[in-house]
Amino acid sequence: MPLSTWIRTVCLLLAIVGPGGLAHAQYPVGTADVTYTDGARGNRAVPVDLYYPATAAGAGQPVAEAPAGGGFATVAFGHGFQMPAGAYAWVAGRLAEFGCVVAVPRTGGELFPSHAQFGLDLAFAARTLRDAGALPASPFFGRMGPRALVMGHSMGGGCALLAAAGDPTLTAVAAFAAAETNPSAVVAAATIDRPALLFAGTNDCVTPPAGHQIPMYGALAGWRALATIDGASHCQFNAYNFLCDLGESCSAGITRQEQQDTVWRLLEPWVRWVLLQEAGAGAWYQSVAAAHDGFSYEQVGAVAAAGGAAPRTGWRLHAAPNPFNPAVVVTLELDAAGPAELAIFDARGRRVRVLADGPLEAGSHAWRWDGRDEAGRAVPGGCYLARVQGAGGGATGKLVLLR
Repeated sequence: MPLSTWIRTVCLLLAIVGPGGLAHAQYPVGTADVTYTDGARGNRAVPVDLYYPATAAGAGQPVAEAPAGGGFATVAFGHGFQMPAGAYAWVAGRLAEFGCVVAVPRTGGELFPSHAQFGLDLAFAARTLRDAGALPASPFFGRMGPRALVMGHSMGGGCALLAAAGDPTLTAVAAFAAAETNPSAVVAAATIDRPALLFAGTNDCVTPPAGHQIPMYGALAGWRALATIDGASHCQFNAYNFLCDLGESCSAGITRQEQQDTVWRLLEPWVRWVLLQEAGAGAWYQSVAAAHDGFSYEQVGAVAAAGGAAPRTGWRLHAAPNPFNPAVVVTLELDAAGPAELAIFDARGRRVRVLADGPLEAGSHAWRWDGRDEAGRAVPGGCYLARVQGAGGGATGKLVLLR
């Protein structure tokens, strides 16, 4: 066997097994071209390229069975300015291989796109996919978990921050060479208190880190990390595209494959840790981040120790019964005293009911929600989110109301 083939085989095995011999599921990747319709925005059509764990590789293949004890995670990915959605198949397909259902919206391709609308498209696509797990007519019925990541490149990265700021039901945000947007992604970042992973490139002269990713990183309110890849350019975060390369005057110091491989070394364990909550993934991510192999690294917030829990904030929510009708009891376990607000949001991210707002002592607290809004009206059946937040952190939990 040639040495190059042997090296590629070893790398593939490491990607599948991970550090310490931890086995990770690998799925064939199915693809589909679907269009979602957002009734809340005048029936706006949101066409997406879909990548998902399948029973066999290819277009239109059946969705694989979800792993026992949990469902697939949701990812919505925003493309860069004038970039085709297919330029990000390299990352969408890899995410699908280990248990993510990925939507890459094709909106926002205008010469003068609305960043606000593209951000709403990303949040809508993420919610639609995540909530498809509760729809019997959907091919994803019974297969989707409650956690959703919104991410993107360049314009799409900035719009991912807009999406996360506008929708508290989204679990986390990640971005490649995120660009400042209008409205401002930097301003939006200050309201995001969920895990965020930003990538930048030292040779990026389209969205230089000093004017884009660094201000965003500094503004974020929750657990956050910034990885700046040595020699990375703006356009090598995507597949080759003539228009992108034409607009970039800086030369990359590494190859496209080297740049994307460096991204993947950090992104895979981070997604497995934060989004899929796999055992051991937190320690895996920590070891890669600490190595600084080909990138500089900054972080605010503690990385979980071995065991792989999501970034711990000292806030834990439980709900029972769930699904429920007519009422559910939401329990909060709080490690330290402090002010907190517990509210219920619908699937579109709109606040439905505030259950608590004020100081709380450390320990266990419980509230009953009767499926009604602030005006006492019964809300429709469907998926809702209980979210607690305060100065010390926050937590979320998915609720399913049966009518």
